[in-house]
Amino acid sequence: MNEADEARGESSGGAAPGGPPERFGRLALFGEVVIVGVVVAVLAVPLVTLLPALAAGVAHLRRQLTGHSVRMADLARDFAVALRELWPLAAGALGGALVLLWNLSLAQAGLVPGAGGLRVLTWALLLALAVLLLRVAGAWRPGCERAALLRESAERAVRDPAGSTLLAVGVLLCGVFVWMLPPLVLLVGGLLSLATVGVAARAATA
Repeated sequence: MNEADEARGESSGGAAPGGPPERFGRLALFGEVVIVGVVVAVLAVPLVTLLPALAAGVAHLRRQLTGHSVRMADLARDFAVALRELWPLAAGALGGALVLLWNLSLAQAGLVPGAGGLRVLTWALLLALAVLLLRVAGAWRPGCERAALLRESAERAVRDPAGSTLLAVGVLLCGVFVWMLPPLVLLVGGLLSLATVGVAARAATA
């Protein structure tokens, strides 16, 4: 046990693992996930702001888990910076998603040959796009160069297939939650931000 761990143990009164401090920490994290979910949902209403909102949400939860500031002012500042730096990527992602959804609508209506295969391919591409966006949101830091950020995120998605699979499962589960109960869309941003932080932490300790 290092000195920092000993200090934390002394400040908690030597509480046993699983005691009130740990439960309070989990409750605080749950509260921040809910708050981030609501904030991301509101900020993402114009759609083109979804990526910056997720990047700000990921940064907020990362600070929560590392014991740094979790003020709403910091989240708002991160969103403003991310919006300024990431809007071209966000606009491109939105455009790509709209094209894929248009393809999907054509396939659903049976207006193109091989509609069944096109539906499967389009859903797969939409899921891959969602995973890439989460990778970008997780890798973003203020001052990042856009091309390098996109390239690094794509490479990380390929190098860490297990993490990308976890993110894809998270996206699918969130989709199921919203399909079952639409108001849960207010939690999706927080859940996906937490999943992104967790996958990044997993990769760092692997």
